Amino acid sequence: MEERKRVRELGIKIGRFPTGQNNAITDIPGVKVGHETVITDGQDGQGPARTGVTVILPNEDIYNQRIFANSHVINGAGEMTGIVQMKEWGIIETPIALTNSMNVGIVNDGIIEYMTQRYPELGDTEDIVLPIVAECDDSFLNNPRGRHVNQEHVISAIEKARNGEVEEGSIGSGTGMSCFEFKGGIGTSSRVILEKYTIGTLVMTNFGKRKDFLLNGTTVGEQLQDFMPKSDVPEGSIIIVIGTNAPLMPHQLGRLAKRSALGLGKIGSKAYHGSGEISLAFSTGNRLKRGEKTEVMNLNMINDLLLNDLFEAAIECIEEAILNAMFKAKTVIGRNGNILYEIPISKTMEILAAQ
Repeated sequence: MEERKRVRELGIKIGRFPTGQNNAITDIPGVKVGHETVITDGQDGQGPARTGVTVILPNEDIYNQRIFANSHVINGAGEMTGIVQMKEWGIIETPIALTNSMNVGIVNDGIIEYMTQRYPELGDTEDIVLPIVAECDDSFLNNPRGRHVNQEHVISAIEKARNGEVEEGSIGSGTGMSCFEFKGGIGTSSRVILEKYTIGTLVMTNFGKRKDFLLNGTTVGEQLQDFMPKSDVPEGSIIIVIGTNAPLMPHQLGRLAKRSALGLGKIGSKAYHGSGEISLAFSTGNRLKRGEKTEVMNLNMINDLLLNDLFEAAIECIEEAILNAMFKAKTVIGRNGNILYEIPISKTMEILAAQ
């Protein structure tokens, strides 16, 4: 089995902007990521489990220090809860969670349980919350009927959330996910703009046909068609979370979220009929204190003239985060003996070298 490495460790450079220290969404000050992985081998009608939950904490007190956000749906064969209110108000006020399709409700419950424990005023003297929970279908490897992720897993992932390096590949909510008919999962990347603004992405990949896969414009997928057995996975989905400390307003974040389509296009996504491509973009550049009574709020907003660099950097991050998810993921055997094979790194590098 090959050692799994991130694409930059292999000498593959995506785009022109410099990365942050960890080349991860956690390079944005205050942002943390946590995983909880669930793997069991029971065959009792509920197992096996190849699944989990991944959470992103935009700051240390998102309920009281709300931030601006927006979202974009490229193809809607998927779900992200809470985005109706988010688009109406332009803010988020809960952790962001990723999981499998049939566990969305339980993960939603887990976030509410965590927040009601931490904030006794929630739903009493203060407003209720509508958590942000997004999903992909991991039923090729995981038995979704088992609904293996419970509230305790969600709370644990939140409590484990850290800054610094982020585990990638077959971890957390990415445990049972695919990418271009190889093993996929969680990936992340970051860029630094104007030496002071960081933009980062975290993706949960579960999409793509192998023939479509592009790497820096090279038709790698076509040349790997017969290298390993292809898995007959559904068309799948991808969830893209984009964060930045650049002070963006909700309408600017909506424009940023739209650029996720261009990042997907660069790597070969066709946004197939049965695939769900949903992106969310948030900014930590302003904080809206809960209960603020000030008649006029003083907020920062980046000049639209600087958005082009942010757009380009987001596209770079998305492409590289997807590649990191693939290159770090390991082969996983799951439900009914189904297998998702890891992408063959040495063969891929041979193809790139031959171009």
